[in-house]
Amino acid sequence: MKTGITFLLLSLFFTFNSLHAQLLNSDFESWTSGDPTDWFTSDISGIIDAVTQSGSAYHGTSCAKLEVKDFSGTPYPPYLTTYNPSTQMGHPVTEKNGSLHGYYKCNPLGNDQFIIGIAMNVGQSNIVGAGAGIFGSASSWTEFNVAITYSPGSSTPDNAIIYFVVGDTSSGGTATVGSEAYIDFIDLTAPSGVERINGLPSGFSLSQNYPNPFNPSTKIEYSIPEESFVQLKVYDVLGNEVATIVNEEQNAGTYRADFSGSNLASGLYIAQIKAGNFTKAIKMSLMK
Repeated sequence: MKTGITFLLLSLFFTFNSLHAQLLNSDFESWTSGDPTDWFTSDISGIIDAVTQSGSAYHGTSCAKLEVKDFSGTPYPPYLTTYNPSTQMGHPVTEKNGSLHGYYKCNPLGNDQFIIGIAMNVGQSNIVGAGAGIFGSASSWTEFNVAITYSPGSSTPDNAIIYFVVGDTSSGGTATVGSEAYIDFIDLTAPSGVERINGLPSGFSLSQNYPNPFNPSTKIEYSIPEESFVQLKVYDVLGNEVATIVNEEQNAGTYRADFSGSNLASGLYIAQIKAGNFTKAIKMSLMK
């Protein structure tokens, strides 16, 4: 029994690591001269420390704490990033990862919020994909996922510039001294199989999958004319959910999703999209 449990845990470990790409010092366990190793901050050496090491960790023994400080009577927002001023690049990547994932806590004051963003680059300045999220109060460790949208036909990125900021997101607002956030255990998820292929469409739509019938894979295209929370799911003819293809906030655009029925029996399936107030379903035929 003990051998079986050990094998299961090892299987889960390797499965997790095959789905998530590890960033440099992603759990903020290593620190050099007051800053997290392989990361860069807005701190001014010997003058102000807005990003510090904290023992209130989600994973391991430490995490990064960002706090708005008072600097000569002016609020000084914290900034934590992977951008390396020497190379003008971020942490290395090798694929079009689907999202930035991790855990945070936040105690915002005034109109402050926690801003998380990512740019996927080729070289120093060619941005091929990006994503961002704004997060409010979270008294305990909370999981986040920031979806990454890529330009149609873009190249595979080779570095990722990630940033974390605590500040006022209202127009012309000023950060509030004492606002704080904690970040820990971040990574990049595997490619989602959903790619943005065009820019701004004129309306919501869900196209018939192609090929259809299919064996075992098919493509599903859909369009959203505005930023929306999108759910794209597949059901069997009895109404049982068999797959969730998309379940996230997405920017306006036309997307192409890959769906594989390799683990399903031949038959009729229903793909349904929900985005804002729009709902539509199509019939798909799997023939093996």
